[in-house]
Amino acid sequence: MVIWDHPESHYIFVYHPKVLWGVNYIRYKGKKLTNGEVLKYWGKWVVLGEREWLDKLAQKLDKYVEEEKIASIKYTREPSKNLRIDECVMLVYCDKRERDEVWAILEEHGVKLKAWISEKETMEMWMPGGRLLERWIRTNNFSEEQAEAVREDARRTLGYVFNNPDAIYRPWAQ
Repeated sequence: MVIWDHPESHYIFVYHPKVLWGVNYIRYKGKKLTNGEVLKYWGKWVVLGEREWLDKLAQKLDKYVEEEKIASIKYTREPSKNLRIDECVMLVYCDKRERDEVWAILEEHGVKLKAWISEKETMEMWMPGGRLLERWIRTNNFSEEQAEAVREDARRTLGYVFNNPDAIYRPWAQ
């Protein structure tokens, strides 16, 4: 079982053991994806629920991560006050070309709400001016100088993905 649960992290992660050895989990049929392919194909199923239920679901889904049927999973320890979400959020990552198979696994384990979001949409919401980034900045009461530093970091980090479509995608630390 590879459930990475460190209390200082906002998230609990479910990774394949290879990730701990430095292998990029963002792949399709064993091939690393470029930034352009990530923007076109990569995404996640969004699962909402109470923390206890998500803990149990993560344990059930761990075997699918180990079998590489699911790329990876992360979920929040508690509902996000900054984003005004009343439940914990689990993100089940996969390539869009495999999302139906992954949905079947989720449905088999009791997930009812079918909500997919692409990585491109997520990145756009976390770019300067994006709904999630701007709400996060407001709810943290950053000074204008701090807010601009956060925006610049997002612009640099996410902008690289949009501006370098042929580069191999590299996930960033969370």
